Amino acid sequence: MNVLDLAQRRHSPRAFSGQALAWEDLVPAFEAARLSSSSYNNQPWRFMVGLKGEAGFDALLDTAVEANRSWMKDAGAIVGVVSSGVLEKTGEPDHAAMYGVGMAVNAMEFTFVAQGLTSMQAGGFDRKAFGELAGLPYHHTPIALLAVGHAPEGHTPSPKVRKDLDDIVFKVGDRIPG
Repeated sequence: MNVLDLAQRRHSPRAFSGQALAWEDLVPAFEAARLSSSSYNNQPWRFMVGLKGEAGFDALLDTAVEANRSWMKDAGAIVGVVSSGVLEKTGEPDHAAMYGVGMAVNAMEFTFVAQGLTSMQAGGFDRKAFGELAGLPYHHTPIALLAVGHAPEGHTPSPKVRKDLDDIVFKVGDRIPG
C-alpha cells in the first residue's frame, strides 16, 4: 500500500470496538514516529501510553473533556502526544517542534491504517491535568490525545470532505487568500 492509499483510508472514527490493544500493537507506529523527519534531528515528540484495562488508560481518559470521553472510552489505547519546545543540542527554542510532532503522528496514523487499526486525535482535554499526570518539564507541551483501536463491526467511514487543491496550493507570485 502506498502513502496516498493510506491517506485515503485514514479517517477519524469517533467509534471503537472496545477491544484492548497490547503494547506490541503500538510498537510499529512508534517506530514510524521515531524515524520521522525533524529539525536538527531533535525528535521533539514524546508519547505517554495508556492501554485499555490498565490504570494509565483511565488516567489519560480522565483528562479528556466529556464529549471526547464518551467515544474514547472504547479505544484499545490512548496515546498522549507531547512536544518538547527546546533544541537539545543548543537549549534554544525549537520553532519547528510542532511541525515535527505533526509529521511523527501522521506517520503513526498511517502505520495504524496499514495494520488494520484506526485512530482519532482529540484536542479537547485538560492540558494542566495531563501535564501533572505526566510530570512534564516546563518546555514540554501537551498537544493531543490519540485514541487507537479497532473499528466497531459494521463501521463505515464517512466520505472525506476536503478542500480542492486549487484552494490550498499556489505558485510563487499568486496571492494566498485569507
